[in-house]
Amino acid sequence: MDCSAKREVEESMEEGVHESERMHESEGLVHESESEPNLAGNSSGFNISAIFKDETEAYECFCTYAHDNGFSVRKDHHSFWPNSRKIKSKDFVCSKVGFKKSDDLNSGKRKRFTRPIVRTGCPAMVRFITDEDGYWHVKRFIESHNHELASPTDRHLLRSCRNVIEEKASVLKSMTDAGIRTVDAYAYLTEEVGGCENVGFSKRDAYNFIQKEKRARIKIGDTNSLI
Repeated sequence: MDCSAKREVEESMEEGVHESERMHESEGLVHESESEPNLAGNSSGFNISAIFKDETEAYECFCTYAHDNGFSVRKDHHSFWPNSRKIKSKDFVCSKVGFKKSDDLNSGKRKRFTRPIVRTGCPAMVRFITDEDGYWHVKRFIESHNHELASPTDRHLLRSCRNVIEEKASVLKSMTDAGIRTVDAYAYLTEEVGGCENVGFSKRDAYNFIQKEKRARIKIGDTNSLI
């Protein structure tokens, strides 16, 4: 192959690469990732072409992906359409995004307890945008983490994956109303589902739920007494 023919082939290849980049940019979707594998095992993919009917469905889908890969999710920045309170875009990020604020050394205050530093400035995130019909689409997705992910045995402790569902909440309320201690009610649930990793929430979550229910009853009782 002579030099002129070789040059023509290279130019055609470059044009093909630029054309694919222009097509990718026209779609408006940005997907960033690194070749390094997750430290906790194989990655479970997130469908960036999926369409969701509302924020709840989009958030639950991303939380499921986060749980399968060993990280927790936090809701971050959002924007609205002009002259409206309708959400235009919203970010869901890894819970280790950003950094902890440095303590003021000149304050002179001594703290009895210092929380461990867990923020690592993790860039992992997903950005959803809404269309005119209110459906949610993926605009940007970064799947790379800069920290070790939770192992399968510890993933049930991730905050965004813990939730006291209605079925288990009714069991907790009925058992505590019958005079059974919260810790015993939680132990009963763990035995029913085969371990605390299958309950869906921690023992502390069970205590917080029961205390919240008691405070709600006290408020209702005070209101009725006032009336």
